[in-house]
Amino acid sequence: MNGQSGLSLIELLHGPEPDVNRIINTFVTRFNAAYGITGADRWDITKEDWQRYEFLGDRVLNLIVAQSLFTQRDAMLNEGEMTKILSSIVSNRALDALTRRHEEQAFSRLIPKSIGEQGTYGEKITGGAFEAFIGALYCEVGLDDVAFFVNAIMEDAVNSYNPGQNAKGILQEYFQKTDKSEVPEYRETMRMGPAHKPVFTCQVFYRNDLLGEGTGTSKPLAEQEAARRALEMLGLIHR
Repeated sequence: MNGQSGLSLIELLHGPEPDVNRIINTFVTRFNAAYGITGADRWDITKEDWQRYEFLGDRVLNLIVAQSLFTQRDAMLNEGEMTKILSSIVSNRALDALTRRHEEQAFSRLIPKSIGEQGTYGEKITGGAFEAFIGALYCEVGLDDVAFFVNAIMEDAVNSYNPGQNAKGILQEYFQKTDKSEVPEYRETMRMGPAHKPVFTCQVFYRNDLLGEGTGTSKPLAEQEAARRALEMLGLIHR
């Protein structure tokens, strides 16, 4: 990519609330154009090169998040706590959940056709796509600009919520930061035991995606447990 393209990309990365979808679309279009590729609807690189970027991006992402945990948390964490939180935040499951907060079509552009066809991706592929994207951005703009972007979109996960707080409220707040028109939906899926002492099972969904399941001696308790499981899956709280 030429210098002007890099400057424009840096400006996008430094937006007060980075537009992830626009950044991805801009990156893919300009990366392909830099190599004389026109008309491609995806990042057009070989599987081997994509995996190399994924390898690099994994290390870059770990460094950025580790540094944030070391310096930006309100309370000082010990080595064991930082390791536990880091492994959760950068897991394929957490990165997959991060992509689902944004336009999935944009993230699918980061997956070359040599990796797989749309609709067949699992957490490993979507998580790997984010890592490959970070690796390529690092090569293009350097660590400081990539770190600004990563910290902006992963701030909630890095700061982490207190698991003792209201899990349902935290989960709703998390999703309403990107879409105030939709909220998590709770469904009672099972009720067992005698009438005077039932045990409830509830699941929580967002846009019909299952996020977590919980049980409790009342429906509200089961919903709170389901929300807590969802927060763990999203990397926002840690066991």
